[in-house]
Amino acid sequence: MIDKPYTIKYRSPYRGLIALLAIAIVGGGLWYWNMYWQNTQNKSLTALQKENAQLTDINQTLTTSNKALQSELDNSLQMQAIQNETTSRLQQDMQKLQDKVIELNKELLFYQNITQGNTSSELQIRELHLAANAENSRQFFYRVVLTQGKKVSKSITGDIQIQLAFKGNKPKPRILNNYSLKIKHVQVVEGVIELAGNEQPASIQVVLKNGKKLLTKRNFDWEITSIPE
Repeated sequence: MIDKPYTIKYRSPYRGLIALLAIAIVGGGLWYWNMYWQNTQNKSLTALQKENAQLTDINQTLTTSNKALQSELDNSLQMQAIQNETTSRLQQDMQKLQDKVIELNKELLFYQNITQGNTSSELQIRELHLAANAENSRQFFYRVVLTQGKKVSKSITGDIQIQLAFKGNKPKPRILNNYSLKIKHVQVVEGVIELAGNEQPASIQVVLKNGKKLLTKRNFDWEITSIPE
């Protein structure tokens, strides 16, 4: 058996250098790629941040404009509501004034007829107006109109007594007020009725006296009307 001869191979001195160079190139490439990717991402991030800031500014501007427009709209609606309410109140006031003018014209004509002697010459308890107090359900205002058509040189004098009669078994009317009678043509008396908790009015009686002499009297049913203002 013949042994194979050994061959001695010498390692190339450039082999390690080539390997190191290859590693350096690969490492450099990876570093360059990493730096390039980071720069790209940083640019993208910067662009996104800039765009986000611009959008935030735009959003803030739109929000401010929206608030201003909403405030203007609210003010417009409020002004419109105030104008509508004012118009409604003016119409109501105008209607009240028109009604008042009509009532005043009626009263003026009535008083003219009295002073010109176009009505009865007798002393009369002409009318009674009764109105509820909106702020107190147990309180009422009244106005009594007295007239006489006689041509007298002096006023007729005496006393005016306002009495309140009740429903049920209550025996006597309650005297509300006493006034001095002093009338030549027209006299108006006004007052307030304050009801107790258990009182149920049936009528109001107006009595005119001169001393003990009864001049006239009239009974009015308890009926809420309106007192001309």
